[in-house]
Amino acid sequence: MLGPGVSGSIAQIGHESTFGFLNLPGSARTAALGGNHVALYNSGTALFEANPAYLHEGNHREISLSYLNNISDIYLGSGNFAWHLDGIGTLATGVRFLNYGDFTRTDSDGAGHGSFSAYDFSWSAALSRNLFDTFRAGIGVQFIMSSYDTYRSSALGLFGGIYFPFNNDMTQAGIAFRNLGAQLTRFDGTSEDLPFSLMAGITHRLQHLPLRFNLTLHSLDRWDLPVFDDESDPSFSDNLFRRIRFGTELLFSENFHLRVGYDHLQSDELKTDSRIDLSGASIGLGIIIRDIHIDISRTSYSETGGLIQLNLGTRL
Repeated sequence: MLGPGVSGSIAQIGHESTFGFLNLPGSARTAALGGNHVALYNSGTALFEANPAYLHEGNHREISLSYLNNISDIYLGSGNFAWHLDGIGTLATGVRFLNYGDFTRTDSDGAGHGSFSAYDFSWSAALSRNLFDTFRAGIGVQFIMSSYDTYRSSALGLFGGIYFPFNNDMTQAGIAFRNLGAQLTRFDGTSEDLPFSLMAGITHRLQHLPLRFNLTLHSLDRWDLPVFDDESDPSFSDNLFRRIRFGTELLFSENFHLRVGYDHLQSDELKTDSRIDLSGASIGLGIIIRDIHIDISRTSYSETGGLIQLNLGTRL
């Protein structure tokens, strides 16, 4: 029977924490670039949970909808909306819902006793504003809830960050923290940590080639990043490379982008010894048709298959 902690197995295989679904990419764009980044160019409503400082007045009345086809019949849906208020800053709110489907309840002898459902849910709200020139800072709050049959838990978390474009907008830097908080109610009386992460990143576009590179270092709040099949403590190189997310955007035009990415930690968590695979690698497209932004990505989960994510964004 499904029990507490199942959500952690989807998004953080090697980490002991609850509410792991919070680390799933918030949009197809960042999924295609290897995972959540904190210094992406021209981000905003769709990615404000990764770094609320992404939000700016250009996101006024912007709405973003996302759908992720996860493993088996599991799916993730999310929606975000932003609004700018002069003199206050840019506000955003969003929800995400991860549905695990229906399960048959059985006893120790395998006899069926009805069915039950399981889901994760979060609601987020954030505020971002310019501190000086183009340097922005943002802070947000998040209510989180999980329900697995008779097991339930809720939590309250904070997230925040800074974002600084420079070099004539050819380079962007960012620092963000996510999931700082604690459980309000516990699954079975046992306290579990939220999947806190401190991240720093940089994005740079080449001057004479239509390429933009994105690099983010995650999990800077801790050094050891073990995975299940480690036979010993991670080496220095393992810990170093496991915190790197890398992505590249090939800018064919203002309205058509090709993206590829790689997350080494995810690769180590999901790879198999039986064959060479592309676990941890991702690819995607970004297309703009009039006022509609369409992003699609595919992330390799090794022998488990690939996850397809679709994003639609527009302005109301």
